[in-house]
Formats: sequence, C-alpha cells, structure tokens
Amino acid sequence: MPDKRRHTILAVDDEEGILKSLRRLLADLDAEVLTATSGKKALDMLKSRDISLIISDQRMPEMTGVEFLQRSREVSPETIRILLTGYADINATVDAINSGAIKYYFNKPWDDDILLSRIRESLDLYNVMAENKRLNMLISRQNEKLKDMNKTLEQRVEKQTNVIRNQHQQLVKSFMETIKAFSAIVELRSKDVGSHSHRVASTAARMIKFLDLGEKEYQDVVVAAFLHDIGKIGIPDKIMDKVENTYTSSDLDVVRKHTILGQSCVSGISDFEDVGLIIRHHHENFDGTGYPDGLRDTGIPLGARVVRIADEFDKQSFAKGYPTMKALSKATANLVLHSGTLFDPDLVKKFIELDIAKQFLYKEESETFLVSPIHLKEGMVVAADIDTRSGMFVLPRGAKLSQGMINRIIKINAFDSIPNGIEIHRTIQKQKVANART
Repeated sequence: MPDKRRHTILAVDDEEGILKSLRRLLADLDAEVLTATSGKKALDMLKSRDISLIISDQRMPEMTGVEFLQRSREVSPETIRILLTGYADINATVDAINSGAIKYYFNKPWDDDILLSRIRESLDLYNVMAENKRLNMLISRQNEKLKDMNKTLEQRVEKQTNVIRNQHQQLVKSFMETIKAFSAIVELRSKDVGSHSHRVASTAARMIKFLDLGEKEYQDVVVAAFLHDIGKIGIPDKIMDKVENTYTSSDLDVVRKHTILGQSCVSGISDFEDVGLIIRHHHENFDGTGYPDGLRDTGIPLGARVVRIADEFDKQSFAKGYPTMKALSKATANLVLHSGTLFDPDLVKKFIELDIAKQFLYKEESETFLVSPIHLKEGMVVAADIDTRSGMFVLPRGAKLSQGMINRIIKINAFDSIPNGIEIHRTIQKQKVANART
C-alpha cells in the first residue's frame, strides 16, 4: 500500500463565501487548503506548490473554470481536478470531461457528503498515482543501474575471458615446450632420432591440419609424433650404436619393444592414454603385418597411421643428410608403392595432395655462412650440428628453423655459449651459379 501523505488542496472561486464554505467542508481532512479568487492567481500558485486536488468554480471573470483547469493540466498533469458548475454550463463541462481536464463535476448547490466522499476518493487516487510514479522512477533507476552493472559485468567477463584465454595459450605453449624437452631427452641419446622426431611432428601436423579433428585429438597426434621414439631410451647402447641394417634377429626383437616402452613412458601422465596408444601402434602396418599387435586397416588408431607415414617418409628422405629433390621424390614414391600394405592409402593420397615433401626442399646450389644466435631467422636451414661449448647437443644439421627453435637457441646460448656461431645454408643467386658453371 502507498504511504499516506499530507495533501494540499487548492480551491478557486471569485466569491469569498464559496471559498469559506469549502474551507469548512475540508476542515476535517488532513490536508492544507489554499484558496485563490481567480484562475490567473491559481496558476501562479500551482507553479510553486505541489497540489494534489483542485476544486474550481466554472463561472469566473477573465478565465472560466474549464479554461483554468485545462491550463492547470499543462502545469501539473498529476493533479486531480473537480469542477463546480451550474446547469447552464453543462456543454462546457462535458467537453472538459472528454478532454480529461476534470475528474468530477458537481452542480451547485452541491451535496456536502457526496462532494466530501469524492474528494477523499480523489486524494486516495492521487496517493496511488504518486506511489506508482515513485515505483516507476525507482524501477527506471534500478534498470539503469542494472544496465550499468550488466555492462560492467560484460566488460569484467570479457577481461577475465581474455585473461583465461591468455593463460590457456601460455599453458599450451608451456605444455608443448615440455613435450619438446622430452624429445630433447631422446636427442641426448641419439641425435638422429631427436632431429627425426621434430620433423615427424612437423609432417604429421601438416597432414592432419585439414582433417576433421577436435583440438585434443589434433594435439594428441602432434605430441605422439614428437615422442613416438621415446621408448628407444630403454634400448641398450650396444644396439643403439649399430647401423640399422646390421641388426640381428635378437636385436630386432629388442628394438621392436620400443613402441611398448614408449607407451609405458607416457602412461603415468594424466590424459595421455591416446598419446600412448599412438606411440604403441606407430609401427603397425595397414595390412596387419606390423608390430607390436598386428592391427590392421582402421583398427589402427588414426594418429598412429599418420605417424607411420611421417616416420617412414622422414627416414627415407634423410637417410643421407638433408634431402635433395631426388631423395624426396624417392621417399614419396616409396609411400605410393606401399600404399594399402604398409600405409593407409587415403592418408598417402592426402600427403601427396598437400605436397608435404616440398617443405623439406632446399636448393642444391648453396653455400654456407656463420650466423650469431640473435641474427637467426625463420626458414633458415642449419648446415652443421649445433653444439654448445660444454658439448650439449642443440639442433641437428638440416633443421629448418622456426621461431620457437630460435628462441630456444638464444636461451641456451645465454648460459652455455655456442662457439664460432651457427653454420647456415644460403642459396646462391642464379647469376652466381651460372657464372660458376661457365
């Protein structure tokens, strides 16, 4: 219910006797009663006071009651208006009612009880309207506050989302750096394997980029590609030091266990189950003749089929150092030759469609020059193994530099310098090559 308030009533009549009668009638109301003897004076009062109710006579000089009440509506639209009139003014009264200028009208002489009852009703109505206005204003202010809060909340949510996104990106970056560090552990054991793992990961990432994989599935394949040979850490040195084509049958039995050992290496890492399966099955053949479980066709995890192709292609291409066009073509032809037997034919087709071998092509006509770590650039090809002063192996000959590799080299060089600089391939300009040939 709206709170009660003390009202102000304005009585307007050019006859003092009528005004005195209205004062007596209104004496019992908890209201302040003001009087005016003309419409002009009443309008002046209305401009400076909050008036709940106006009671006006119709017949007044200079300005009729209807005219006054219509003008009063412009000044104070919430005020309730009552007109006192005679029968002769009925037409003007009806017009005033139709225009909304008055709420009630009473013929003179009026009935005190009825008039007083209508006055009380009018004041109650005014209370209700005032309360509704107050509530609407309150709701409006609250809505504005809510809009501001929502706007602020949206900004805070966006800011927090950006923070979380940046943290996520940083975590992903740190995660991949950790994976590369694991791969570096293998590099310490075998430079050839370490370089090989980085290239296999690069090839696998290119092969699956256009496949319909979720973020985690994509990441699992790339991580597994980096770590696919991590199980070779468990192979004895006397076997690791041998050339592959000199392995005995017992040596092969040991070497083939590296897939299972690799799965064991990552099995303790949370959410690495699929990574472990890819590592375990990356030597399965499409026709079921591979190891360790003889899986075939699509029974082999997709990631394992991808790594199988990337692994074999890299071994064939880099068998004699950084590959020539001839070596890359031969390695690609090998994939096609064994498509459907060793390798998934659909993935081989995708490999060729994407022209993945091209990423390793570097013009044969090249010379080398030395570069300090801070002057390295993406795309440069390392011409000789990079080792630190203490003997730590950093990157192999033939590595194509990414920004991540460059950053790693700079960090390592800060605490364990790389002596004499880094030897990099530089393509000889065509004119220089032509001159050399003549």
